[in-house]
Amino acid sequence: METGKTSKYFKYAIGEILLVVIGILIALSINNWNEERKNRIREQSILKNLQSDFKANIDNVDKTYNSFLEAYEASVNLLEIISSDDTIDGSEIEHLLDEIINKTMSLDINTGSINEMLNTGSINLIRDTNLKKQLSNWSYYQTDTQDDIVIYRDYLFDFFIPSLTNKSILRNMEVPAFFEEDLKLQIISKSNFKIDYNKTIRTIEFENELYNNTLNYIYTLNSYKVFKNYLTDTLKLIESNLDD
Repeated sequence: METGKTSKYFKYAIGEILLVVIGILIALSINNWNEERKNRIREQSILKNLQSDFKANIDNVDKTYNSFLEAYEASVNLLEIISSDDTIDGSEIEHLLDEIINKTMSLDINTGSINEMLNTGSINLIRDTNLKKQLSNWSYYQTDTQDDIVIYRDYLFDFFIPSLTNKSILRNMEVPAFFEEDLKLQIISKSNFKIDYNKTIRTIEFENELYNNTLNYIYTLNSYKVFKNYLTDTLKLIESNLDD
């Protein structure tokens, strides 16, 4: 009798233990499922924010690229004028110099969503390994683009523009109309000085200075193209991972 009771007791105890184990496993499973669901919600939120920023960045790169392309084309046109034998039209020179100096736009990049993701380690919520790799390369592409911009700006503002002091009449260049309208500033009159552009810009010195500046535009345009390709490829991956 005692043996039978003991056997029944062990069976009962084992059954209780199994029920407890099963309950724990179910609870863990539910908890894991809930955590996974939360992670997927967070991932989708991150992807949507990235999508918005990357779309805006592509638009900004396009606008900036086009402004640099205009400056580059003006530079090439001025180089052609320097090498020709035609009489120089001073107003045309001043217009081209204005395009070269004043028409390029600064590149504004939205970095909020990707910086937050990288700084908080939220990139680990991204399941797509190809997308995760692309996002990890953000700093490389952004820094490489900014480096070329710095080189262009340093040469333009520290050397090229100061070199024009005795070669052109900077005062005759146009002031952007929106400055005068928005700020209600007095319009700057044209200079009374005269200059012979046939003598001041048709020199090997100025041609070399202008050519170096033109090369800087080429490097910058190439950087913008590479950066846009990166942004476009990454955006495609982002959108492929978004839920419909």
